[in-house]
Amino acid sequence: MSSHDYVIVGAGSAGCLLANRLSAGGASVLLLESGGRDRDINAKAPLAFAKLFQGPRDWNYLSEPEPALFGRRLYLPRGRMLGGSSSMNAMMYVRGNRADYDGWAREGATGWSYEEVLPYFKRSEDNADFGEPFHGRGGELHVSRRRWLSSHWEPFLDAAAASGIARIEDCNGPTQDGGALIQATIRRGRRHSASGAFLAPARRRQNLTVATGAHAHRVVLEGGRAVGVEYIHGGERSTARAEREVIVSAGAYGSPQLLMLSGIGPGDHLREHGIEVALEQPNVGLHLQEHPMVLMNWRCRTEDTLDDAEHPRYLLPWLLAGRGKLSSNIAEAALHWRSDPALAAPDFQIIFGPVYYWEHGFRKTGAPALSMGLAYIGPASRGHVRLRSADAADHPRILNNVLSAEGEIDAVLRALELAREIASRPPLAARVGEELNPSAALRTREELINWIRATCEHEYHPTSTCRIGPPDQGVVDPQLRVHGVDGLRVIDASVMPRVTAGNTHAPTLMIAERGAELVLGASA
Repeated sequence: MSSHDYVIVGAGSAGCLLANRLSAGGASVLLLESGGRDRDINAKAPLAFAKLFQGPRDWNYLSEPEPALFGRRLYLPRGRMLGGSSSMNAMMYVRGNRADYDGWAREGATGWSYEEVLPYFKRSEDNADFGEPFHGRGGELHVSRRRWLSSHWEPFLDAAAASGIARIEDCNGPTQDGGALIQATIRRGRRHSASGAFLAPARRRQNLTVATGAHAHRVVLEGGRAVGVEYIHGGERSTARAEREVIVSAGAYGSPQLLMLSGIGPGDHLREHGIEVALEQPNVGLHLQEHPMVLMNWRCRTEDTLDDAEHPRYLLPWLLAGRGKLSSNIAEAALHWRSDPALAAPDFQIIFGPVYYWEHGFRKTGAPALSMGLAYIGPASRGHVRLRSADAADHPRILNNVLSAEGEIDAVLRALELAREIASRPPLAARVGEELNPSAALRTREELINWIRATCEHEYHPTSTCRIGPPDQGVVDPQLRVHGVDGLRVIDASVMPRVTAGNTHAPTLMIAERGAELVLGASA
């Protein structure tokens, strides 16, 4: 049995930052990662992120039949490698809205209001384009608007402005509403993941041990306290002892699964799988939120798109200088828009990409195309994560339950109408050809609703399954300590009381930054 001050489960966005911060002060840290290294060209070339889907570096989850989507099972990619999903995401750096965090604080997440969390966003940031008062410079994570860009993103924003959506410079600045060129976690034309930003600089520290291929099976509990983690490594069962704390950072699917495997969760459900109940906690795995996303595509009248980016001629410029189409993250610009002006924050993120993006990038078309992703970032529906079995290697049962709440489908219809309007406005209209999805033939409300339910996917943003809240409503307290268990915290996107109105990578890093401070403060 090895012994460490801290044992962290999961080397994703949160785990990599935590490993850096906790080891920096001299504490001994063991970081357990079920997957392997992120040494893959598809994890380095920004454009190639979809090439990792359904491969060995993907957890390759599948949802339960979704009731509001005609019973379809959704493919749910999550990174299974150093950096986690930050090593296979679309690299969009979007923090969400001020109202998200003020709402968290109002609902009991003391210390998590916007003004209180802003310093933690800035602490890890090295922004190439913006500085104070909203951005940091000199942190580990490089954020930039610079990469290969098509000639279409500005006409897209101009057409949106003609449709009443003002252009702004910084969606992470004083206001989120409007259309902007997206900031991305790209450095010198290459992905800058949490692994590259936070873990790589710390790897030579003698007090940090990183174990890849180490799959956690349960948190070891003794007398109401977490004292270690049992895991499989190299085919052998091992236990790592945590002298101070165990920190679970396995993500919105993995963290509740590990807690339940450890006997922390809804009692009847655990007993159903033969797991001894250590702590009755019905909220573990509940409150799952995801951003539904509907894709729309048009043929493009010019050749200036990413549809030919896999041609060998684009490889050498990227290898030598990080330039060219392989440095694109596909998502060039985005609108943050309120489908109802009475809302406190935007409920849609409309992403523009100069490529045919459909079915997670698996489906191709022979002609150049443009895409808009209508991501519903203000969902009301809730899903859950439950065990499939007591076997830690078995994927959990995941039900997103997207588009099941009243009014959600009407909001998506309004966004679809807006996207069609933008595509019809100059200067974008001159570049747009035939509407491929859903196609101009679908016009009636019933036709469009059926199409939405038949094709809706998601934006890869699961959260809230171990959310901050009192014991009767949440899993962790505002210090991210699991209710009822000493020495155990959850620090990742699963603790969000509600999903943010934007992409979840930046908020997850913020949560880890603040979580590290809370952990170190407790040990001082």
